[in-house]
Amino acid sequence: MPEEAEIRGTVSKAGEEKVEVYKMSLDLDEASREKLKADPDGVMKRFLESQGYTVNALEMPDLLAHADVWPSGWYHISSGPQKSRWHPIYM
Repeated sequence: MPEEAEIRGTVSKAGEEKVEVYKMSLDLDEASREKLKADPDGVMKRFLESQGYTVNALEMPDLLAHADVWPSGWYHISSGPQKSRWHPIYM
């Protein structure tokens, strides 16, 4: 039986930030789905801002490469140097 690979490295705390987790449900018709595919960053940024959130950065999945995969949630960093950055969660 082959030996398991050993992972070497270090882990260090980069800082303290508050993280919030959101579940998002979008009701998309064909036209809004096409807009989302054409400009996912812009559409999601405008949507979140219309809901009252600040968006300094948004990490979006490649919707064209993964058309059937959409994040089921998002985490939002609400404090610290990465404040108001949004990242997808695939649950």
